[in-house]
Amino acid sequence: MATTAARQPVERNWEKWVKLGVSLLSPLYSVIILWFSYHSIFYEMTVLNPKSICVILSAVSVIALVIMLYTRKQVLTILSSLVMLPALLPAVMMYFGEWHVLIPMLVVSLIVFFFSGLGETAKTVFGTIFVLLYLLGSLVYFLFTTLFAPSTVSTTVETGVSPSGAYRYEVVNTVDSSDGSTAVIIESNTLDKNYDMLLFQIRGLTRTVVQARPLQQTTVIDWQTEKRSDITAQISSISKDVTATLSDAQMELLGLPAYEVTYGSGQTVTMSPAEYHAYTVQLSAADMAALETDKDTYALDSLSERALKTLGITVNDLRTIPLSQLTDADLAALGIPEEGDVMYCNGKVVFRYYIAILEEYFDLSKQEIGFV
Repeated sequence: MATTAARQPVERNWEKWVKLGVSLLSPLYSVIILWFSYHSIFYEMTVLNPKSICVILSAVSVIALVIMLYTRKQVLTILSSLVMLPALLPAVMMYFGEWHVLIPMLVVSLIVFFFSGLGETAKTVFGTIFVLLYLLGSLVYFLFTTLFAPSTVSTTVETGVSPSGAYRYEVVNTVDSSDGSTAVIIESNTLDKNYDMLLFQIRGLTRTVVQARPLQQTTVIDWQTEKRSDITAQISSISKDVTATLSDAQMELLGLPAYEVTYGSGQTVTMSPAEYHAYTVQLSAADMAALETDKDTYALDSLSERALKTLGITVNDLRTIPLSQLTDADLAALGIPEEGDVMYCNGKVVFRYYIAILEEYFDLSKQEIGFV
């Protein structure tokens, strides 16, 4: 009897450590949900193989469910149960209707939440919060997609890809209360993510290169491959005053000053982007009183227009420069290939790869996210 009694605590202790070890796998399923939610915000999803993705995701979900039910009283599993439902909300709203992807994750999230080791009072509180979160989220999404959506009918009449495959385009005809309009929209074709069964296409990085009224009956799109030097010559022949606005990183790459700072004393200093963003302004007692602050130093790039005016400091942005200033070597250094895609619409140039790269049309830092 004594031997049996001694074994039981050892066995229970062993099981406790096993559950603790297995619970380390619980957050992995939360990561999958967070991954889907992240992509729902930044990408449009197309399911290329619905049956396969449903089978694979269901199998992964069943395994995750077994693991989390077995370790339901472990801290990591409890925390995962609180993360999954709110984390899934963006995916439910943005990918609404893709049930073969959403249902396995929703079922696991709900079951784990209700059967986790969380106390009943806590479940009631968090459950109420999650219900309100979904209701308010759905309401906001409905308002943006229905009430604030334009009362027009748009039809995509043509799509295609540039010769290099770097860009895709679509021609969209819009019928409205006026005479309608035709738009040609270009997107990057290299920022998508293809996972064989799922295709995620980047959203929020479109460029409208044609916006014509009234609606055009005929829109002829023609792509040409043109050399960098020829494009430079074409632009120069149009005007010597054409400018481009470069980013801080591009100015650093070319070794050009990006900002000109003039102080109240009349002293003028040109700064590289790194120097400008690292520079701090020392405030005198009078300056601190004028700005109504108790701080005696401020980063120059954090000062408002009002603060700069009060301190008598003028900052000129030098990043907009004439294209004629850039040599062919400069353009190569900025990552502009020797040749690339140029689009003609009804015989007129409307898009040049040269300008798109130079002005970073499709840089991820410029991505915009909307509900409509």
